[in-house]
Amino acid sequence: MDTESLLEELGLSKTEAKVYLCLLGEAPLPAATIADRTGTSRSSVYLVLHSLVDKGLIDAGAGYSSRYHAAPPDRALAALLERERQELENRKQQVEQVLPDLSKLFEQSTGADGELVEILRTPSLVGQRFDRLQSEARESIDVVVRGPLQVGGSNEAELGALRRGVRARAIYDNAILADPVVAKNLPSWTSGGEQARVYPGALPMKFALFDAHTVVMPLVAPGVTGVVAIIVRNHELAAALEFLFDTLWSASEPLKQA
Repeated sequence: MDTESLLEELGLSKTEAKVYLCLLGEAPLPAATIADRTGTSRSSVYLVLHSLVDKGLIDAGAGYSSRYHAAPPDRALAALLERERQELENRKQQVEQVLPDLSKLFEQSTGADGELVEILRTPSLVGQRFDRLQSEARESIDVVVRGPLQVGGSNEAELGALRRGVRARAIYDNAILADPVVAKNLPSWTSGGEQARVYPGALPMKFALFDAHTVVMPLVAPGVTGVVAIIVRNHELAAALEFLFDTLWSASEPLKQA
């Protein structure tokens, strides 16, 4: 990538980059000469020059016929980086200001009755939505795990939630502990903070509960191949499944004892 393109990557327009490079290579020049050397119209060259002065890349003398010269590259590039840093900080503050209102609108969009149902039909989509719900969890993640395992991998989303202080509990049945994915990753999940227990018998169903209001549940659909799962946002259903989870949790043994 050439120098002009690099300057554009740093936030200059093509014309601004040309003008700055022109002034770097020559003694101070008047605006008319700069326009001729860079192929810029004289009607717009002053706008470009004023923009570069504001950005700290060039300096100008006083008066209408003043001459312009380039600022030293170390000072000029430092000014560009500081400008980008300040703009990023401003955007961050704007995001923080608007986020509560946007979050409120999102919560309202799930339905005035608090219910929203999604149907997921492919393993990749189930995995994506499961990771997203873990990443969005604020307080708790409760999962009942039995075979067949549909979402594999190291589950970095759960580890990230644990680092944020989210409580994560998982109930496994004995059979799923032999699954290669579970056997490989369970030590890192528990060392990361997951509370794990093993149910002594066959688990009646599997589901995941997020923040006690959102449920993900795989379903067996006659005549449908592949994975089918539903996401339900409903406090009454979540409360019922939370009661079931706590009952299964009480009947299970801590992982080390099992």
